[in-house]
Amino acid sequence: MMRDSVRNAAIEAAIASCNLRGKTVVEIGTGAGLPAMLFAKHGARKVFTCEMDERIAEAAREIIRNNDLQDRIVVIAKSSRQAILDGDLPSAPDIIFTETLDSGVVGEGYESIAEDIRQIASPATVVMPDRIQQFGFLSADVQAFEDNSVFNQCGFDLSGFNLFAERSYFSVIQTLHDPVCLSPTVLFRSYDYLNPNALDPVEHQVIVHSSGLCHGMTSYFDAHFGKFLISSRERKSHWRTAFHPLRVPMPVESGRRYYLRGDKSGSIDLVST
Repeated sequence: MMRDSVRNAAIEAAIASCNLRGKTVVEIGTGAGLPAMLFAKHGARKVFTCEMDERIAEAAREIIRNNDLQDRIVVIAKSSRQAILDGDLPSAPDIIFTETLDSGVVGEGYESIAEDIRQIASPATVVMPDRIQQFGFLSADVQAFEDNSVFNQCGFDLSGFNLFAERSYFSVIQTLHDPVCLSPTVLFRSYDYLNPNALDPVEHQVIVHSSGLCHGMTSYFDAHFGKFLISSRERKSHWRTAFHPLRVPMPVESGRRYYLRGDKSGSIDLVST
């Protein structure tokens, strides 16, 4: 991730576009400290950044010290929830920044992070990213589906272990295989950290354009930092696409309409009309 130069350039451009002089920033998810240092570089008065992994937090502190920014950046070795409870974070910061996205958006704690952001944000607080759009299409992807299943091995039926198969989504390496697209791409879900209803169940009508056996949905996201964008749709991105498996593959027919439903975990269901 830290070597993803396209991601890093977009984040720096978004940060540089802000009027940061005298501003206070809260970051959720420190990592190596790069965004926090970029905020300081471009004029922020104080940056408070949370990292729940103590080893990573200490490494970030060392990196920040090595770059002579320790007077302007405070690394808090706690989750944002605990930091709020302990009074370590300022209320109503000027900017809240988080880049805690996995291939399917929600798997790195989106729901709890959104709750924490809403707790400390004021009406004037700028949240970055301001919106995330997740796009998806029905796909035939035998390899991805089978990667998540087990059947006969060494002459034994192991299918009972599919009870523990991933039901929401998992990442797939784009360069290893291309799913067969069976439907138009739809805007599956829009995420907004300030919207408490962003994870409500969604339903889309989808008209299939190619007949085949649908194994699930392939998705990618666009995260908007004002006019700047980072996306998992780019093949050079460190993010992989996400595959959301159906419980049982479903034959679909060209020209027929289906209901594509999704819950807050990223699990999907497909129903014919």
